[in-house]
Amino acid sequence: MTPAGLKRRAATVAFGRIGASVQEMSLQDRCIHYGFPDLFAAYMAVYRIVQGPDYVAIQLEKIHDTRVIPIGNSRHLPGSMHQYLGDSRGRWEGDTLVVESTNFHPKGNPMGGYSVLSDENMKLVERFRRTADDTLEYTFTVDNPTMWTKPWTATIYWKRSRGELLEYACHEGNYSLRGMLAGARADEAAGR
Repeated sequence: MTPAGLKRRAATVAFGRIGASVQEMSLQDRCIHYGFPDLFAAYMAVYRIVQGPDYVAIQLEKIHDTRVIPIGNSRHLPGSMHQYLGDSRGRWEGDTLVVESTNFHPKGNPMGGYSVLSDENMKLVERFRRTADDTLEYTFTVDNPTMWTKPWTATIYWKRSRGELLEYACHEGNYSLRGMLAGARADEAAGR
């Protein structure tokens, strides 16, 4: 990581312990989204991928984030427009779907649940390639000069799920947010 990346990570970890208001809490705690690429390979790591002539949609089981990705020659949004899931554009290179995402919101894509690994300067290039009837090779490259000294790449092999994409009821029965805020209020009352 760069010195700025290390500083951001330390500040984010310290900030995450405060929890003084809902706005200061993570997007995951607030049930807004988990980010991608998904670095958790087990719990809730089910995807649904649907392809049409002009778009590919990728839905993640966690919070049911759905990325709708235009395929072809459409241009990225202006650099001033930032979105939680970034601005993704796809193209085919032979049998590989290549998706390039930019314009991430400064507090948006926590990259697989780890907001300490990315910021709004990230450029993410993902490659999806079927290697067998039941296997998809997912390779991604993170290029983020404010966080990393050089781009890095990882590959994960996704196996076809025998199960279905289940409902993700994030807020129903979620007492953690209320508990975290109550803890912050108790700390404030105690002068901490």
